[in-house]
Amino acid sequence: MSDQIVKKIVSVFLKTQPDKIMNDTIIDTSVIQGSVLFHRMIARINDSLNIEIENYDKIHTFQDLLDQIKLKQ
Repeated sequence: MSDQIVKKIVSVFLKTQPDKIMNDTIIDTSVIQGSVLFHRMIARINDSLNIEIENYDKIHTFQDLLDQIKLKQ
């Protein structure tokens, strides 16, 4: 898994540069306006990495997302 690929995807939804995303960056629905956009982000990550992240409720930070990805690989 490339953290950079995931950062590029997340950066689109956070409307920021990938290099500004750190492990403690909040990426849940409190910063991504609405659950639909959050689910679109997860779907794009799933498609790019050919995985299926299921535990959305456990994802609050970028590190949480990376942890969920590692569980699927």
